[in-house]
Amino acid sequence: MRKLIILLVALLVQLSAASSFAAQMRVFVTEVNATGVPNRDEMKVTLQTLLASRLSGERLVVVGSPAEAEALVSGTYISIGKVFSIDVVAKTPAGKTITRAFVQGQTEDELIPAVGKLAEKLSGELLKTFSSGQPDAATERPAPMPTTSVLPPAGITSETLVKPVVEGDIIKPRAQEPAATAGSLSKRLNGAANLMASGLTMPDGRREIFLAEGARIAYYLQGTDMKLVAEAELKSTEKIISLDTTAGSDGTVDIYATVIRAGELTSQVWQVKGDKLILVAENLPFFFRSASLSGGPKKLYAQSMGRGEDFYGDVFEATRTGSAITLKNPLKMPRYGTIYSFNQFRDRDGKVFTVVISTDGYLIVYDQQLAELWRSNDKFGGSELYFQREDDTNVRVTGDRYRWVFMNQRIDSTSKGEILVGKNEGFWVLGNARSYKRGAVYCLVWNGSSLEEKWRTRETQNYMPDFFFDDTRNELLILQMVQRPGLVSRGASSLLIKKIE
Repeated sequence: MRKLIILLVALLVQLSAASSFAAQMRVFVTEVNATGVPNRDEMKVTLQTLLASRLSGERLVVVGSPAEAEALVSGTYISIGKVFSIDVVAKTPAGKTITRAFVQGQTEDELIPAVGKLAEKLSGELLKTFSSGQPDAATERPAPMPTTSVLPPAGITSETLVKPVVEGDIIKPRAQEPAATAGSLSKRLNGAANLMASGLTMPDGRREIFLAEGARIAYYLQGTDMKLVAEAELKSTEKIISLDTTAGSDGTVDIYATVIRAGELTSQVWQVKGDKLILVAENLPFFFRSASLSGGPKKLYAQSMGRGEDFYGDVFEATRTGSAITLKNPLKMPRYGTIYSFNQFRDRDGKVFTVVISTDGYLIVYDQQLAELWRSNDKFGGSELYFQREDDTNVRVTGDRYRWVFMNQRIDSTSKGEILVGKNEGFWVLGNARSYKRGAVYCLVWNGSSLEEKWRTRETQNYMPDFFFDDTRNELLILQMVQRPGLVSRGASSLLIKKIE
């Protein structure tokens, strides 16, 4: 028995080390040199984009600069007549070759599938090489050049140089610059949560907070700190892509988890019973969302999934009786509008406008006839959360058997007619490869012809997967992912709460 325990411990240590190492594998893809083609410059960027997006996966992360990478991938595309060949090499930052791979094709129609096969070959060899004991590429980086110390000017001490500058956390135009706003940051929470919803407020002022990560729901009570009360875990084949709450009929809170399993909707409803999370309905074929359209009362909405369309048909108000969902009062969606990408606001005359985040990240305002009125110059949104559906129709074009559907930052509206929207930025957003490292929430108001910025929060130093505005308390809750999950770690999160003055 003792020998068996020792063997199991040794195996777990090896698996942990290998998994941790693999989870940190970072690759940078340079431009692929192209010869024998007329549009050489365009082809270089196109091949770089295709290869980078297909290399990214659970154990391989494509980064945006060579300084962040453990492996640098470069390649050459050669075309002779209709036949082409793509040859790539992966090296450490110090220049040592890790592995090589190549593919060939007979016509240009085979280019995209060929890049997919090349990425599969290359990622397999990279993972195999690193797992077999290849020295850490980080240890082979050239030593940094020594820096010259500079003395501070007379009258300025080293303490003055390192003293932090204290600023407000809400940035506004100078004429509207407020005093520093109060706020609190929770302790480190176990699990890289990417969804958040709020529930009841207790008589003592504590607030129910629900977080979701992958196939897990966590129930917290937020007071002076975040106290974990209960957790519920779904099947390993299921993935939560949205978490929402509405008031139940008996004074409790219904927790709607929009769940994807094998590319199909199988959503669930949970409730808090004492100190436990209890499943009260399941296998519901709808996307769910709770929202306060135009700053009005919070309602539950639902939308269906189609065979060819991921979000199908109108968005409906929804009510639940047991496992039966009743739909009413359909809302026609404008272009780009889905249950998760839209909201509404009213102008000073009481007219209702619809605002949407387009698939490429721009805010668009539509009038009552769903005609486009205005489009932002800057991009907003940005999310790493996605679900996949089989896409056999386009696999020859994309080289991917699955279609990746990315969720976006939701749009909130306040009772004052303001629009709140998140904005994530990062070091790598290319195709299906997304990795954000900072985020902020923007407050926008309609001036009669366009949305203009009223204020925004200071950028977080971490990816911001979700946020929520508590209109009754005038508080903004910002969820941050402070550590990404690995093969042996759930990662970690934190919750920032800011009072908006």
